[in-house]
Amino acid sequence: MNIEELEESLKQPFTLKRGFGITKINHPEWQNIFFIVPPAPPKELDTKKLPYSSISKALKVLSALPHFSQMSELDKLVNYLFVRREVVQSSRLEGTWSTIDHALTPGDLADADEGKNEHQAVRSYAKILEEMIEETLKKKESVFNLKLIQEIHKQIVEHDPKSKGVPGKLRTEGEPGSVVIIGGGQRKENSLYNPAPPSEVLRTLNEVLTWLSDANLAIMGDAGGGGLSLPVRLAIAHSHFEAVHPFTDGNGRCGRALWPLQMICAGNSPLYLSGYVEEYKDSYTKALQEAQKRLNYNPLIEFLCEAIIEADLEAKKTRETIHQMPEVWNKRSGFREKSAPKRALTLLLHYPIISSAILEKELGVKRTAADNAINSLLEKKIIRYRQTENRQRLYAAEEIIQILSRPFGSEIELALEKARGLLKI
Repeated sequence: MNIEELEESLKQPFTLKRGFGITKINHPEWQNIFFIVPPAPPKELDTKKLPYSSISKALKVLSALPHFSQMSELDKLVNYLFVRREVVQSSRLEGTWSTIDHALTPGDLADADEGKNEHQAVRSYAKILEEMIEETLKKKESVFNLKLIQEIHKQIVEHDPKSKGVPGKLRTEGEPGSVVIIGGGQRKENSLYNPAPPSEVLRTLNEVLTWLSDANLAIMGDAGGGGLSLPVRLAIAHSHFEAVHPFTDGNGRCGRALWPLQMICAGNSPLYLSGYVEEYKDSYTKALQEAQKRLNYNPLIEFLCEAIIEADLEAKKTRETIHQMPEVWNKRSGFREKSAPKRALTLLLHYPIISSAILEKELGVKRTAADNAINSLLEKKIIRYRQTENRQRLYAAEEIIQILSRPFGSEIELALEKARGLLKI
């Protein structure tokens, strides 16, 4: 890391009195490497220098979103699907390669092997994100505390076979994995950024959490009149959380999980931004570096504003198509009203990966009726049999799967065409 790239105040030696600056670690392996102790997140910025055009466009999008509690049941179903797409996209950013299929496979149908695997990791990630959304609806900003961060991290990485460090445990001085650098490969001198040394992790993380839990700061920002609006808060919190880098691994996934929670605190239903970040990763990295090294938040604010706008457009197109699928299937199949196959059509939105056991339980029918419903859905090309490693008989609503797994911003019709090819329509 080149310290000449740092903003002047960050170049100054760290002292506890200053609270931030550059410092070294008393260890022969790291004796020539500087680390950055980040300052506390700012409670105000020079409003004249903020990118107001981008912010106003993003705020217009956010203000049009319903409160989470006011979402229709169908929209909540779609949000369930969006959460699973989010965790797959966010995980890919850190090299955890799973698919939307694995995130959508119910836990009791998933591979039951003990130990870690990437498929279990994304399911656990989705589960904790949903739980934290519910918790945030109740507690608002007070949800942001050390226990939350550690629990999110624990659930995200404990099943990830590639994860380093102890799930939920902060980097601690003198312990394995306590020192981290970002980028540079095997040469420490070539790193992009060196986060807080382990001795300062807890203190600087608590500064970020205190800032995030400041309800008055959020209220003033959402009221307008010169406060820090939501897009600005998303950028500041993210850059400072990642600058602290509290864990040995999994910090990006943990940090991105805070965005939908911040949106809910502001009264919005969440937008999920990892797909946009994945598509424009280089721009994201440059903007994040500018915020962390130069304390210039504008590039990251602009990036996240564009992410909000594009994620909203993507969500609208995806939601509209998914909403239409039961009617598309109904026309294709012609099932009798109140029959088990007809009732299964809406159920497929919640369970795009399905089995006879799920139909039996959710529809309240006998196993024979559930098996017959599966056969009817197969015959009408609504679902397709999926070969699995553990020989379970699982079936996929391929159109839903392909809609959700397509690259960010790509045409939905191409995804549907691929799905219908798999279904042999």
